[in-house]
Amino acid sequence: MPDRSDSPQATSTQATSPQSAVSPQSASTQEVREDWAERFRTQSEQCGQLGSPLYMRLLRIIGDDVETGGATWDVIAPSRGLRYGQAGPLRLLAGAHLLALSGEATEWASKLPSCGGRAPDSDVDLRGAWLSLVDTYLEELQVGMNREVQTNEVARSGPLAMALASTGFDTAALIEVGCSGGLNMRMDRYATDLGGTGSDHVPLGDPDSIVTLSPEMRSPVQSSLRLPAISSRTGIDPHPIDASTDEGRWSLISFLWPDQTERIARLAAATEIARAVPVDQIATEDTVGVIADLLERGGPRVIQHSIVWQYIPTSVRWRLTETIESAGHEATSDAPLAWIRYEPDEWNRSRAALWMRTWPQGGDRLLAHVDFHGRWIDPI
Repeated sequence: MPDRSDSPQATSTQATSPQSAVSPQSASTQEVREDWAERFRTQSEQCGQLGSPLYMRLLRIIGDDVETGGATWDVIAPSRGLRYGQAGPLRLLAGAHLLALSGEATEWASKLPSCGGRAPDSDVDLRGAWLSLVDTYLEELQVGMNREVQTNEVARSGPLAMALASTGFDTAALIEVGCSGGLNMRMDRYATDLGGTGSDHVPLGDPDSIVTLSPEMRSPVQSSLRLPAISSRTGIDPHPIDASTDEGRWSLISFLWPDQTERIARLAAATEIARAVPVDQIATEDTVGVIADLLERGGPRVIQHSIVWQYIPTSVRWRLTETIESAGHEATSDAPLAWIRYEPDEWNRSRAALWMRTWPQGGDRLLAHVDFHGRWIDPI
């Protein structure tokens, strides 16, 4: 359950995203290809909305190739059973990006700004470059389809920091579900500017940090917001990435979009902070059991997750909710609990919603509507 997808619908494994209407077991090959082609076209639209013209064009090209049974379908076919919410299109592009970042696929790297290249101006040239990559690295791209999407978007730390500061806790043990590389658990080590001037200015975190976050604030927030001291950081994920290693850094960067170099630079800076600020990452499929154990430890606790709910199977979501609520009923003023959710807005799929539930005082509060990549915050 990593902090994964960039798409408003497939954002990161989320129960709220639509599921494929086609069952690979019962459908014809043509129906499955058409279903996958539509996934690529939907992701193309979403990448366009989120500021990646390169991936908008490329995903449309790939969708056409898949529908006609072209070479890209040979890459996807072994993984045709992936659910919609498992973000197959982003898995494919991340595998291709990693080949370029590693220095192996040099011709493809020459087309990507993240590797110092330049995207082709014409779709004909972009299509040719893609099909050449597929022809050369078919097996490597097939293997890449097995990687879980791990979009650890650092700019989401802006809204998450606002939510953490809104708890009013003095200290907190921070627990993240779907932690990926755990970069958003280091939010107190980033410099976040929530706007305002003079006495109304709201800075959070470390003003001297090499990671600076300045989301567009569409309305003001309380000037009294302050982050609690984070007493511990624990991330839970089936496949966590160690962001403090070179391998982990490149893996995380591969899931970002090559023409969004500002995001890539921000993530690279955050991995430098990760080397100095440890996070306890627990690799497990038993999220519910681990959460239950962590919540029994007492003291002020905060659970957070961002763009991850869809990746959690429905039955597990119910049990996880029940476990958190049960712990909430045992919370006290000396050992309060907060649950922060940064997930797609159920009523407007073009944005995410930032919710916070707290115990023992109770109550679930919509704090803000937010951009999927943390570019803007609209406090309620």
